[in-house]
Amino acid sequence: RTPEGVSPPQAGQPAALSGDNASGSHYPVADVEFETDAPVRVGLRAWSPFLPGDVVASMLPGILLEVHLRNPGPAEQEGTIAFSFPGPTDKEAGTDRFTHRTIEGPFAGIETRAPKASYAIGVIGKEKVRFGGELGADGAAWARIARELPATHPAAPGTSVAVDFSLDAGQRKVVRFALTWHAPDWNARGYNWAGAPHTFTHMYAKYFTDPAAVGEVLAREHAELLQRVLAWQQVIYTETGLPIWLRDALINILHLITEDGLWAQKKDPLPAWVRPEDGLFGFNECPRGCPQIECLPCSFYGNQPLVYFFPEPALSTLRGYKGYQYPDGAPVWIFGGCTGNTPPSDFANPTRGYQFASNGISLAAMVDRYWLCHRERHPEFLREFWPTVKQNMIWTVNLCKSPLYTTGEKIIAMPRAEDTDELSKPPTEWFEAPQPGWFGMTAHIGGLHLAQLRIVERLAKAVGDEAFAQQCAEWIAAGAESMEKRLWTGSYYLNFLDPPTGRRSDLVFGYQLDGEWITDHHGVPSALPAERVATVLETIRRCNIAVTKYGAVNYVHPDGTPAKVGGYGMYSYFPPEALMLAMTYMYNGKSEFGLELARKVWHNITCLQGYTWDQPNIMRGDVDTGERSYGNDYYQNMMLWSLPAAVEGRDFGAPAKPDGLVGRILNACRKTS
Repeated sequence: RTPEGVSPPQAGQPAALSGDNASGSHYPVADVEFETDAPVRVGLRAWSPFLPGDVVASMLPGILLEVHLRNPGPAEQEGTIAFSFPGPTDKEAGTDRFTHRTIEGPFAGIETRAPKASYAIGVIGKEKVRFGGELGADGAAWARIARELPATHPAAPGTSVAVDFSLDAGQRKVVRFALTWHAPDWNARGYNWAGAPHTFTHMYAKYFTDPAAVGEVLAREHAELLQRVLAWQQVIYTETGLPIWLRDALINILHLITEDGLWAQKKDPLPAWVRPEDGLFGFNECPRGCPQIECLPCSFYGNQPLVYFFPEPALSTLRGYKGYQYPDGAPVWIFGGCTGNTPPSDFANPTRGYQFASNGISLAAMVDRYWLCHRERHPEFLREFWPTVKQNMIWTVNLCKSPLYTTGEKIIAMPRAEDTDELSKPPTEWFEAPQPGWFGMTAHIGGLHLAQLRIVERLAKAVGDEAFAQQCAEWIAAGAESMEKRLWTGSYYLNFLDPPTGRRSDLVFGYQLDGEWITDHHGVPSALPAERVATVLETIRRCNIAVTKYGAVNYVHPDGTPAKVGGYGMYSYFPPEALMLAMTYMYNGKSEFGLELARKVWHNITCLQGYTWDQPNIMRGDVDTGERSYGNDYYQNMMLWSLPAAVEGRDFGAPAKPDGLVGRILNACRKTS
């Protein structure tokens, strides 16, 4: 990691060359120092273009592998360095026969073509390059690279390139390998020429169609592209208003945008309302464990950096939610995927899902985020999305239909199974474990619905719908009164209470103030009394935070003892929820405590568990070890990008202003020529 006030390594200089013997990553850059017994020292800087504000350059299908060779000894050293790539499988390529051709020029190498997937590997610069077939795991073939490379073969997709070098005593040399590709399609259910329906085309293929041509772009622009990458990272690394751990984490968490993001061009089977300039962008919730596109709460938790840095795909996603919205105002749960029993990577199979109670705030918050950041550059945005937001708000308020509840009580209550149609599972919310479950009026849903009403009330005023703004204000007053009369215990809000059935949960729910974080983070007034919020935060500190070393557990008894709940377990929590709680402390006068809670959560993920590149969804509940119990590559954890605004005590849009952190990142990353 980069020490306080020290810049990351500059262009052309991996970590080892700057005097740091440790390898490191600052996404999209990985700096590696190899430990060998060879007389030549070897370092590697591997990187690809990831440029906030430049969505086309960030889609460039290529990677640079800059190998730094150094001869520290007194004698000349000669050697060969080779790069071998296995190529696509038959199913990826659409064939078992491949054509290979050599490429000459500033990007010299070998291109391999197939109907569905082509690629090129080569060397940038004035090097004498040799070409051949794949080296793979053949040790004998690697031992012969100074003399020869394997022959290419039409039945073999793999290739290799090699460069011979000579280094005088003390001399250094950089060899730049590049890999580029063109694999334009994917199938929602299988390999990309499968017979299953719904094949989509990547948006990058609209701009980059020829691997050899992409190699020429990298040969021509690699120095400037890398300098732009390091320039935006420099803004974060030198942001002294943020702790060092957060600076490092903000950079590396961005890998989830490219790992989980898919962007489809406007082609069948996407609906007719999709615009050519938008296509349809979506995140895959968990490619290896819960593959589905745009699970609504996941994007609520984690689309912040997409909104900040790549508004084009963020707007595409919002238009997807608008286009797929149900006539009754309900938002779609997913664009397609496993929980809807549809193909895992599908953009044209939307379903309602089952987390009905919290789906409305997810949609409203994402619309508001975009508006907070981009209303000046997109003045018609709110008018375009207002019908979607309004209709969804009406649907949310009417979820609970119990005649035994008042209007205010309905607003803070869970829907019953008989209240909703098209159910595949009983209605629930973000915390979907069956124990202790959710019944009747709940503190969590009450706060979320009140926060949604606050956001929609402001948007109604902004768009000029004063009548609906007044309606929202009346609903807020009724819901807040019911929260006070029905759920306030004196030190926290009841987990749930359902008088008609006699069900009641006195457990202290650690995330009952999620709605308070939303109102703080979106810059709208709280619907709860400040003194109640302060008291609840103290109770959660005493109960849910005190019982674990790693974050804040979901449920605790009022006396501070862990609750033996089924489902998630005693010590479980979701990392983005813990970050939201940490920010709630920060927004409510406990900045140091909140920031330390966030650090503790991220220290466990990164330093203790080693999950930097394998982000977890939920932490182990049976014992307090801080280990993951479920989830890989969860983009929910990009919630981290809400922290810079919270550190300053400002709303989500503040960092996007020209003098804010996001504004300065975008400015530093702009193309200079």
